[in-house]
Amino acid sequence: MGNCRSGVGILRNSVHFWKIEAAGNDFVLIDHRGLFFKEHLSELANFLCDRHFGVGADGTIFIQELDKYDFEMLYYNADGSGPVMCGNGGRAALLFVNESGICTQKRYKFHAADGVHLGIVENGKESLTIQQPENFHKINLESEEAYLVDTGVSHLVKVQKNLISMDIYSKSPELRKKFDANIDYIEKVSHRNWAIRTFERGVEDETLSCGTGAVASAFIISEVFNEKMPVTLKARGGDLRIEKISDKLWLNGPTRKVFEGTIKLKNLIKEV
Repeated sequence: MGNCRSGVGILRNSVHFWKIEAAGNDFVLIDHRGLFFKEHLSELANFLCDRHFGVGADGTIFIQELDKYDFEMLYYNADGSGPVMCGNGGRAALLFVNESGICTQKRYKFHAADGVHLGIVENGKESLTIQQPENFHKINLESEEAYLVDTGVSHLVKVQKNLISMDIYSKSPELRKKFDANIDYIEKVSHRNWAIRTFERGVEDETLSCGTGAVASAFIISEVFNEKMPVTLKARGGDLRIEKISDKLWLNGPTRKVFEGTIKLKNLIKEV
């Protein structure tokens, strides 16, 4: 579909990868089209994301071919769980397929774990559509309010005072397990500008930004606090801007290739 070249069906004992960061959310990306170790993706992702013995990343993205789409994105968390949706990962995937020559076009239609997404690569920027939440659920946390919302993955959004200095590890692991969700803390900076910090499920740690978390937070800011989009979420890794165009939510933000390399698979994956 589009200007996309086909992959070659081979089994390699090494694999080439790119390291890409999207507002500080970092990923290992692999052109998996035609490679025959799909049953080992979770194991491989867990190794590659290890910051001591692997490449080091919040998640690993495998790009595959899929009929009627420009590509399919399989995203695995650092702990090997997945495939799941990742908003910043989707923007990283758009940069990867475009700059590596897998697909050379401006507009994309691709598939991820939560369904279909549209993407745009233009003027050195990558943006994509994120699942529009149908509603949200209000949660009472020790007399404080929080909101459960799904943007392809589950998020618990909570307004937090003194966001920058808060100890994100004091309650986040407990909340993450209790609600089986990513935990997003937001604090208003100015009209339609909010700060955000996220404790991510599957990474089990704070990440420098989270795309689906920014969209979930923007949705709550719009629905609960009546601030119309576009809304900017200021994460530690960079600003994420969420826009509503027609009936679609678009995630925009910085994306950058960090480096590329090749890693041997021998002794990492059985039977390779």
